[in-house]
Amino acid sequence: MKTGTISLQKSLFIKDLKSKETVRTSFLVKSKEIFHNKNGKPYLAILLSDSTGDVEGRVWEQAEELSATFSEGDIVAIGGKLNIFQNRPQLVIDHLVVLPLSEAKVEDYLPKANSDTEALYLKLLSFFESLENRWIKELGLQLLHDPEIESRYKLCPAAKTIHHAFIGGLLTHSVQLCEVIDAILPLYPGVDRSLMIFGAAFHDFGKIFELSYDGRFGYTDEGRLVGHIAIGVVLIDRKIQAIPGFPKELDLHLKHLILSHHGKLEHGSPKRPHTVEAELLHQLDHMDSRINSIQTFMAAEKNNSRWSGYHKTYDQYYFKPAGLVNGDLH
Repeated sequence: MKTGTISLQKSLFIKDLKSKETVRTSFLVKSKEIFHNKNGKPYLAILLSDSTGDVEGRVWEQAEELSATFSEGDIVAIGGKLNIFQNRPQLVIDHLVVLPLSEAKVEDYLPKANSDTEALYLKLLSFFESLENRWIKELGLQLLHDPEIESRYKLCPAAKTIHHAFIGGLLTHSVQLCEVIDAILPLYPGVDRSLMIFGAAFHDFGKIFELSYDGRFGYTDEGRLVGHIAIGVVLIDRKIQAIPGFPKELDLHLKHLILSHHGKLEHGSPKRPHTVEAELLHQLDHMDSRINSIQTFMAAEKNNSRWSGYHKTYDQYYFKPAGLVNGDLH
């Protein structure tokens, strides 16, 4: 194993790798594990990733010594050669050095939204500019214009793995819910649009402090000890207290949307939905997250099978449309 220092800006991505190519670039370490070959010699298996996908890596020499120098979640500069093994790309690594997170642009190493997050955030702001309820409009815009909330909201995934698990995933999920709400509300007279838009934008926004996304996706101490529902209610309450005369009943309605959006106590909701808006928000949130999870799962499979693999979360297989070949619709 070669030694030395590599300092590279991310210029080569997994989607651009070619067989037999010499590779000098950096990746995020998703996982690593020591195995032994038939002769009992240890080797290191690493799953490397960037914003365009994953690639398997192997270290055949000095595997245990090298493994002790880095951890899962680190960003590493590597040197090696891309081979094809059992019809899959495999990067044989001869050089690996940990890079400081301060030198990395996180968006290069984690999956990210297909849409421009700046444009998405402007769209979310426009939904609040259009609200009829002046109190909800003011509260929503104060939250969204808060510099720390804005910077975190644009990066935060909607979940660690289950749905919209990419940089900007929470924002994508929230904007999509707002669009669905405006599409279906003409079918449900009497449902309060201002309440629904607020619920769509802020039901999960406590995740900006619950989740970590400066390396691999994970949970913060605050997330593990408090959770996004409680975090979100506290953040909303602080803003409400700073708005003189904010109606008490409206305060309760808004907090109820956050507290009940998981639908059932056994699913983590402190309260079950007790308003039409809360029930509708729960159902739409469940629909959008589940459909994204299924579509992402199916698209990630690189094969020609008409059936997906087993989806552990939903305990079933899914039939693929004829055009879904190797993860792409043609």
